[in-house]
Amino acid sequence: MCLILLAVDQHPDYPVVLAANRDEFHARPSLPAGRWPDIPAVFGGRDLEKGGSWLAFSPGGRFACVTNFREPPPLRKPQLSRGLLVRDFVRGQERPLECLARMEEEGHRYRGFSLLVGQGREIGYASNRGPRMMLGPGLYGVANALLDTPWPKVVHGKQQLALLLEKRCLDPAKIFDLLMDRSVRGKASPQAGFPGSANESQAPIFVRSPDFGTRCSSLLLIDQADRTTFIERTFFEGGEDWSEIRLDIP
Repeated sequence: MCLILLAVDQHPDYPVVLAANRDEFHARPSLPAGRWPDIPAVFGGRDLEKGGSWLAFSPGGRFACVTNFREPPPLRKPQLSRGLLVRDFVRGQERPLECLARMEEEGHRYRGFSLLVGQGREIGYASNRGPRMMLGPGLYGVANALLDTPWPKVVHGKQQLALLLEKRCLDPAKIFDLLMDRSVRGKASPQAGFPGSANESQAPIFVRSPDFGTRCSSLLLIDQADRTTFIERTFFEGGEDWSEIRLDIP
């Protein structure tokens, strides 16, 4: 996942609105969102290579999502896959603040990451390349750098989501239009690219290339009673067509 937009207490019906794109190699095996057979309380996509996830949730408004931190490969490969951070949080009972404290001790076991964990409106952010903090009301964005690093797609995404949240009736289709934006907004300092792009920080919100691109777009809504609505579009290679799933979890 290469972009996460998060709104906390910015809409009267949905105190948590999370919109995200996962960018990945097309060849990496994964499953679209659904109930996990081995952990029935967990819903979300599944990485079949390492067993983790980029975004997953469980009943009661509990969720987690992760992006990787773009940097040169380490000399020694860390022990664990970053997707396990998501899996371990959503299947457990740990509070977000407790998770942040644990990351201070265990973050070195993973390659660079930005992690969001939530239990309703209690939401925390952690990175093993920067700060850990609880998040109050506001609008946040993270790509493949630290939280709110002003890459053009982060800045533009936050601006456009703020406009959509002004509407009393939140329209998921408009949020998915935002997640499919292919325009490039301004310039930013380079921080290592991905295949097909000289500079990820200048890449569009929605990415297309022959071998790598936006594999899915996800929308997570948590209402005032901690009920979760999850909609995900899984894109076929080329990014023109998709399948869509909707899950409503009490």
